Amino acid sequence: MALFETAYEPIRQWEGGWCNVKGDRGGETYAGIARNFWPEWSGWKLIDGARQHSSFRAGARAFSRHLDGIPGLRDMVEDWYRVEWWDRMGLGTLPQTLADELFEQAINLGRGGAGRYLQRLCNALNYDKARKGDLFPDLAEDGAIGTNTLNALALILTKRSNPEDMVHWLNCLQGAHYVAIAAKTPGNRQFIDGWRTRTYCPGHTH
Repeated sequence: MALFETAYEPIRQWEGGWCNVKGDRGGETYAGIARNFWPEWSGWKLIDGARQHSSFRAGARAFSRHLDGIPGLRDMVEDWYRVEWWDRMGLGTLPQTLADELFEQAINLGRGGAGRYLQRLCNALNYDKARKGDLFPDLAEDGAIGTNTLNALALILTKRSNPEDMVHWLNCLQGAHYVAIAAKTPGNRQFIDGWRTRTYCPGHTH
């Protein structure tokens, strides 16, 4: 059984504080929670109330430090990640390293993006060497991590691969995704060094 706390720790460090970058589709963002996409998140009430503090006029970094000290706000963030991502994707049933990776990719690529990469990888590994045939009917790459995807993943882990190698392959797909974005859109090239840090594979040397 994978633990949420273990998977959440690097996310907590990566997602940072408050910002409101012009042109960002997500709009105002705190700890990775974009207001345009998640307007009903309860933490926005606390953040709106904190705008009266002098740190808001001092810039994003100062306001982020102030928000970090508001009682209960970080707990709201953690609860949101647990409910909207970890629990909804059923990640607690997976090996820890694989659950950690899918959690991170879902947050950065969206649940659909992470799901499609997992399904694509399962299809690519869908070969039983002993029987010289498929382990399961190929998955539809619809991004929904449901019963069919989880059953296929269980077969892959039992007969074909292991969690560490699956993480390595998933990171290859994620890295290719980031390279494609940066190559196509020059404005995103400033972010690629940070994106690279999210493709680290435990147990593999680079």
